[in-house]
Amino acid sequence: MAEKFKLVVIGAGPGGYVAAIRARQLGLKTAIIEKEYLGGVCLNWGCIPSKALLYVTELKRTLEGAKRLGLTAENINIDIDRLKKHKNDTIKRLTGGVKILLEKAGVEIISGRASFIDRNKIEVVSDSGNSQVESDNFIIAAGASPFELPFINTDGKIVVDARGAIDLPFIPENMGVIGAGPIGLEMATVYNTLGSKVTVIELLDSVLPMLDADVSSATDRALKKQGIEIYASSKVTSANKNNDRVEIKVETLDGKKSMSFDMLLISAGMKPNSSGLNLEEIAVKTNRHGFIEVNKQMKSSVPNIYAIGDVAGGILLAHKASHEGMVAAEVIAGLDSSVDWKAVPYAVFTDPEAAGIGMTEKEAKESGRTIKVGKFPYRAIGKAVATLATDGFTKVIADAENDTVLGIHVFGPHAGDIIFAGTALLEFNGTTENLGHLMAVHPTLSEAMMEAGLYTDKKAIHIVN
Repeated sequence: MAEKFKLVVIGAGPGGYVAAIRARQLGLKTAIIEKEYLGGVCLNWGCIPSKALLYVTELKRTLEGAKRLGLTAENINIDIDRLKKHKNDTIKRLTGGVKILLEKAGVEIISGRASFIDRNKIEVVSDSGNSQVESDNFIIAAGASPFELPFINTDGKIVVDARGAIDLPFIPENMGVIGAGPIGLEMATVYNTLGSKVTVIELLDSVLPMLDADVSSATDRALKKQGIEIYASSKVTSANKNNDRVEIKVETLDGKKSMSFDMLLISAGMKPNSSGLNLEEIAVKTNRHGFIEVNKQMKSSVPNIYAIGDVAGGILLAHKASHEGMVAAEVIAGLDSSVDWKAVPYAVFTDPEAAGIGMTEKEAKESGRTIKVGKFPYRAIGKAVATLATDGFTKVIADAENDTVLGIHVFGPHAGDIIFAGTALLEFNGTTENLGHLMAVHPTLSEAMMEAGLYTDKKAIHIVN
C-alpha cells in the first residue's frame, strides 16, 4: 500500500524545501521528493556557486584597481583548481545544511522522479525501483531548466549552458555568450576576469532588457569598459562545432558576421520543468509556455495541487519561490495566507551590481500614472568617492499624485544588499516622503536611496536640485 501524507512536495529547491519545513512547523505530515540534488538549481549550479566564483573574481578586480588608492599588488593570479574547490565546498556545505534542516523538521526525503497517477497519488521512479506515494495535497516545486536553441546542442565542453559554465571546464581564450540576461552577464563577468575575451550577443535591444533602462545602460557601459564586447539587437542564425571551436553566424545592426569561439555559453532563458509530471492526466492547467497557472494562494486549477517557484512562472527568483512555498504550506494548513508579487526585489551580480524592485520608469509611464523620478548619483556620496564607486546611482520612481513609491533601482557595489530597504518601503506602500525621512548611516552607499527619495521633490541636500 502506498504511504499516505498530508502534503507531498515535488522538488527540493529553495521553494520546495522551505515549503516542506513550513508545513512541518504547522503540524502536517510531509514528504519531499527530489530527482537529483537537494537545494535545486540555486544551491547546486545557480545562485550560490556563481556567487562563489563572482566573489573571487571581484577580489581580483578590486586589487587590480587599488593602484589608484596606493595599494599595489603584483602578479595577481587565480588558482582555478582551488577556486573550483571553494565553489564545490560551498555547495556541499549548504546542500548538507538543507538535508539536516529537513531531517530535523521531520520531513521524509524521497529520492526519485515523480509523476501523477491521479490527483492524490504519484509514482516515484528511482534507481532502487518504482513506488507510489499518496497525499491529500501536493506542491509542485519542480523548477526550470535552461532553454535550448534549435540549431546546436550543449555538450558540457565547448557548448555549455549555465550548469556547464559554472563547473569551469576550462578557461577559453575566446568565449561567446548568447543572451544578456542575469545568468549570461554574470558568467561573462567571471570568465572575463579569469582572462577570456568575452563576446555577448543579445536578441533584444539592450543588456538586461527587462530592467530599468538607466540600469541597463549603466551595466552596458561598465561591461564594455571591462573589455566585454556586446552585440545588442543581434540574432544568432546558426552554430556549428569545428574540432575544438564553435563557429556561429550572427545578424547584427552592422550586417552579418561570422564569429569563432573556444567556448559558447547558451543563456537564452529558462523553461519550466512541467513536462514529465503527467499534469494532463489530472487536468492541471498550464499556459502556452508550460508554466503552471496559479492564483495568489498558489493553487492550480486542481484544488489540492499547488505550484510554486519557477515552474509557476513570473519572475524566476529563488527568494520568490521560498516566499511562495511558505504561502502554499500555510494555505494547506488552513491559514489565511496569500502572495503579493508587488514587492519582489531582484539583483544581478555583475560588476557593479544592479538591483531593483517594483516598476521601471517605462512601466510606470505605460500604467497611465503621472510620475516623478529622483535619480541620485554616487559621485555625491562620500563613501562612494572614498571607495571608487562613483559610477553608481539610485533611482526612485513615484506616483506624482499620491507620492507612493512605484519602483526603486540601484546600480553600484552592494546593490543587492541595499535594495532591501526598498522592499520594505514597497511592501508597506511607502512614499518618497517616508523614504526621505529614513535615516541612512553615514558614510554608506545607502544614503543615495534616501537622497533619491528627497530628489523626487527637489529636496535633496547633497546635489543641486
